[in-house]
Amino acid sequence: MRTKVLFILSLFCLAVHGTEVMDTVCLPDIEVSVSRMTRPAVSQQMQTRVVDAVLIEQAQVQTPKDLANLVPNIYMPEYGAAMTSSIYIRGMGSRINEPVMGMVVDGVPLLDKNLYDHTLQDVKRIEMLRGPQGSLYGRNSAAGVMEIRTIQPLDLTAYTVRALVRYGTANSLRAQASYYHPLSSKFGIGIAGRYQRTDGFHRNTFTHRLIDHGQQAGGRIVLDGHPLDEWRVTGTVYADWTRQGAFPYAAAETDTIAYNRPGSYERLAVMPSIRAEYTHEDYHLLLVGSYQYLRDDMHMDQDYTTADIFTLQQKQRQHNATLDALLTGTAPCTWYDWTVGLSGFAKFNHLSAPVIFMREGIEQLILSNANRGIRTAFPNDSLAISNDQLPIPSTFDLLNNGAAVYHQSHFHFGHWHLNAGVRLDYEHTRMDYLSTADVDYRFTLIMSDYKNVRTFIRGVKSAHYLQVLPRLAVSYENKWGTVYAYAAKGYKAGGYNPQIFSTVTQNQIMTDLASDMGLHLDISDPRFSNVAITAYRPETNWTFELGTHLMPAEGLKIGVDVFHIQCFNQQVTVFPDGKTTGRMMTNAARSRMWGVETALHYRWSSGRWGGLLDVSYGFTDARFIRFDDGKGNYRGHFIPYAPQNTAHALVSAAYTVGHKALQRIGLGLTADGVGRIYWNEQNDCSQPLYGLLGATLSLEWRYVKLQLWGKNLTGTKYDVFYFRSMEKDFLQRGKPRELGATILLEF
Repeated sequence: MRTKVLFILSLFCLAVHGTEVMDTVCLPDIEVSVSRMTRPAVSQQMQTRVVDAVLIEQAQVQTPKDLANLVPNIYMPEYGAAMTSSIYIRGMGSRINEPVMGMVVDGVPLLDKNLYDHTLQDVKRIEMLRGPQGSLYGRNSAAGVMEIRTIQPLDLTAYTVRALVRYGTANSLRAQASYYHPLSSKFGIGIAGRYQRTDGFHRNTFTHRLIDHGQQAGGRIVLDGHPLDEWRVTGTVYADWTRQGAFPYAAAETDTIAYNRPGSYERLAVMPSIRAEYTHEDYHLLLVGSYQYLRDDMHMDQDYTTADIFTLQQKQRQHNATLDALLTGTAPCTWYDWTVGLSGFAKFNHLSAPVIFMREGIEQLILSNANRGIRTAFPNDSLAISNDQLPIPSTFDLLNNGAAVYHQSHFHFGHWHLNAGVRLDYEHTRMDYLSTADVDYRFTLIMSDYKNVRTFIRGVKSAHYLQVLPRLAVSYENKWGTVYAYAAKGYKAGGYNPQIFSTVTQNQIMTDLASDMGLHLDISDPRFSNVAITAYRPETNWTFELGTHLMPAEGLKIGVDVFHIQCFNQQVTVFPDGKTTGRMMTNAARSRMWGVETALHYRWSSGRWGGLLDVSYGFTDARFIRFDDGKGNYRGHFIPYAPQNTAHALVSAAYTVGHKALQRIGLGLTADGVGRIYWNEQNDCSQPLYGLLGATLSLEWRYVKLQLWGKNLTGTKYDVFYFRSMEKDFLQRGKPRELGATILLEF
């Protein structure tokens, strides 16, 4: 215990990448034109982390997962594939299905978390809002919202060319370039493109090939204009393509990756959007609409062993649309501000998920279970299946649509501020499913030849949800900072989980075979014989938070908060016992979280020298209050996958040389810590607290900057993921030591 405390404290004395001296908290007020938050970060009645383009560059933030390291009590592990964008905030989150955090890019909410893992390019600033944002953002913002804002042509006064080339360990290459040009005060254009690749870090010892190799490419086109003085209209088309090897899962018993079928993931996303703003002397109107197309294809050796048991291919075709209207009062008033909004969305996903049982899988997963029951009555006879392969094609049409209306009022009474908001959120969800299988079987007691039996599961499930999401906050503001308290309700949507469907169909096959023979077969766990197991209820929570933003001295920002969360029907990913093949989403009846978060940001300069200190720490105690899954009572147990501690520290120093040959030189160090993470509801296995150290050396000329960097310099071995499948334990290791160089160009 003493070692862990000393390690956490040591993080506050170390640093993060970077050589510039800009304090990311000393930023302009939040812009009304994109965000729904209309007050500066230092006056927010919640914890808000603002990261600008300079810090994004310094900390080498390439994806939203990298950004999570800078914010206490947020954990976005990199495991599986780009589709596995798991997010854990303050003890809440789940590995599959709906996220606990919303992500908004230039006012457009991303409807599917498969899009969360993307490369950031030309980002102007990112705001991470912690705590329930339901009153303004609605569904799937139960623990926070990440607002991402990119460069727009009319934000600039002259044309800008930006380029970056980055090379590092594992033959990892990233190249990107962009051009933004305000052609006049009325119209501007922007175009950006990028490409990256890697050989990967994890090797399959069975095939002797690297697993996590991959390529990504993408870009965007922006048209930005003022057709009238009061109107600004911005159209954007964003595209992203990913192809990668996936699922570097090692058997915990041997600590080696060894399986015989390849794993891969490919994704194409295209998202056109339009944003229109109307500015009047009394109000500001923002209209944002988007269409989001997502196509992906995943291949998985689902048993993760050298045995040829079964494989999964999952294809998705999504057509999504969003529409938001936000009206904010801007008329001068010394005591009142207001916001009102309407939003709607529609999400259609055609999902194909065929599971193919190979011969070994037929023997182990179907015949062994069936014959175990048959031989209790007929010791000398058995069931035989002639299929060399048993495909189980399953298709799903998943529909989600909803609408919401919301309002927020902000009252000013001298130093005191009162904020009240409420949102009415309606959602409809529906699943049309079809799963079939054809089995040629023979019962040796009564049959001389094989007979075909067809399993056919088809139906529709649907549900409606209506949520009222209130928020009430009070704060006291003075020249030294803000003290605030709030209570708010968060909401995470319910729905249906197709990932468990293969287990349902597998049990139905055995039941149909027994019925065709005139026998009754007892399934070991009857829950997995009913399609109802795919349904899970919405998750709601009430968060109570007390905190402060302090500015005791020039260049110094301090944030401290304590929180308590009561969570109802928390959605939990469960890996069932036995040789089941799917992942189940279930609801824990009740859970609670409490914790503390601290952050310190200090900027200094003296003559040619400057420096930055950025430190944060988060602690969360997240436990089940009531959760009995029929096999165990987990009352008092820690919630899996959510870390108890997150810590981050940054210190950098830069010296301005002022010479034509070299203008600036800087050095930065970094330390990040995460843990302990419990991997299951039983709390009998976990990842202890671990730390990652890094460094950056930066040389800067007029238009060019060179960065030499290293990550995980100590080569720390740690796990980012654990699961249990077919009575075996599997782990994924984190990335090893990485070294590299980055060249940046801007003029």
